[in-house]
Amino acid sequence: MSLVLWSAGSVVLVLFHGLFVVPRLPEPRDGAELGKLAYAALLTPRRLTGLIAMTVAAQAALLFVPAEQRPLWLVYSSAVTALVWVDACTTWLPSRLNWLATAELVLAAGIAVLLASDRPQLAIRLLLGAAAACLLWWGFYRLSRGGFGFGDVRLAPLAGALGATMGVGGWFAALLASSVMGAVWGLIAARRRPAPGTARGFAYGPWLWAGPYIALGWGVISQSLN
Repeated sequence: MSLVLWSAGSVVLVLFHGLFVVPRLPEPRDGAELGKLAYAALLTPRRLTGLIAMTVAAQAALLFVPAEQRPLWLVYSSAVTALVWVDACTTWLPSRLNWLATAELVLAAGIAVLLASDRPQLAIRLLLGAAAACLLWWGFYRLSRGGFGFGDVRLAPLAGALGATMGVGGWFAALLASSVMGAVWGLIAARRRPAPGTARGFAYGPWLWAGPYIALGWGVISQSLN
């Protein structure tokens, strides 16, 4: 029953972000010129169904994480999911929504640390995982010379913190998986011509978001095979 409540909480939270926060986000000054889809235009049945489907699918993680870490995964599967959904639809990661999701994840991290039996260890893992991911993606951003947006640098600490809950191996697996998938998708997107009136580039955020889930799934499969 508790898992049902956690899942319902994620759906309610993601709908709050999708229906009330996203349409009120300020548009970037060059958005229309670059062919960006307006945030308010995302509220279509098809796109909202995709957002809810991402959130519902992410609830499988709750079956395999410690109970005290569920607040982290609840926020990640709702507020952070809404953020990368916007990226998938527009190729923009709005900073205001990113900071809101970060604040919510920090609050969830505080709750998780208070509930954990190994409070210092979990707190250190979360801080180091977030900081290391941010530094790594900042390096990618500097080296890519426009290949990465700075929104990905702001998103990286959130994925890094979740990956770090699974230890050093989980952190590496999460970021490696997102890097590989993002690179493959980037190569595919580079060969496609954007439709007239649409934004150029591709959304990397969803792949970065998916990394911790892939690392968790890989860990579960590895344990079952041993």
